[in-house]
Amino acid sequence: MTVMNSFRSVFTSKSKSLTKWCRSPSYSSTSSAAAVVAEEHQDSSTYLKDYADYRRSLYGNITHKALLVDAVGTLVLPSQPMAQIYRTIGEKYGVNYSEEEILYRYRRAYSQPWGKSRLRYVNDGRPFWQYIVSNSTGCSDSQYFEELYNYYMTDKAWHLCDPNTEEVFKALRNSGVKLAVVSNFDTRLRPLLRALNCDDWFDAVAVSAEVSKLSFSFYFILFYQFVSLHVFHTPPPPRSIDAC
Repeated sequence: MTVMNSFRSVFTSKSKSLTKWCRSPSYSSTSSAAAVVAEEHQDSSTYLKDYADYRRSLYGNITHKALLVDAVGTLVLPSQPMAQIYRTIGEKYGVNYSEEEILYRYRRAYSQPWGKSRLRYVNDGRPFWQYIVSNSTGCSDSQYFEELYNYYMTDKAWHLCDPNTEEVFKALRNSGVKLAVVSNFDTRLRPLLRALNCDDWFDAVAVSAEVSKLSFSFYFILFYQFVSLHVFHTPPPPRSIDAC
C-alpha cells in the first residue's frame, strides 16, 4: 500500500498546484492548460505503473488473489450413474425398478419444490434425500437409505474431475492464490474431501447447507476480508448432477 499512498499524496499535491496555477494571472491560454494537463497525466501514469510493478513483485503475473471452486462438476464427479447405484444397492431391499425408471422418478422428485426454504437441504440433508430416494425407488426402508446415503460420502462414489488437479492447485497456492470450495452440497462434503485426500488443498470450505451455522458466516467473512475483491469463481455445471 506504500506505493498507493505515495500516488494519492502526489496526485493530491499536483491537483492543488494545478488549481492554484489556473487561478493565477499567468494563466492565459488553453494551450498552456493542455500542457499542464499532459504533464499531470504523465506523472499519474508513472505512479500507476509503479503500483503495477509493486503488485507484480508480490503476486507475479497472477491477476486474482483467490479462486473459488464449485464441488460437484468442477472438482469431483460421481464414479457411477446414480440410477445404477440406487438399483444395485437397492436390490437386496426389494427395489425392482429399472435404471431408466429410477432416473425418471428421481428427476421428477428433484424438480419439485421442497419446503418453504430456497435451500433443498440444510445440515446433513437427510429429510430431503430420504424423500428423493423413496420417490425414486419406491423403497422407504431406513437401512437402504442409510447405506445409500453413506456410500455417497466415500471415495468409491466420487472421483476428481481431473487427475492433474492437485498439481494445478499446488502451483496456484505457491503463487500466492488462496483457494476455497464453495458448494451447495450437504455436510458430507468435508468428510468426502478427506476421503479423496484433497481437503488440505483449500484455505476454506463453504457449504450452503451449513448456512444456519456460525462456521458458514465465519468462513465467508474471514475469506473476503483476506482476499479483498480480487476473486475468480468457477461456475457450477450447466445442469445438476444426479447423486444422493
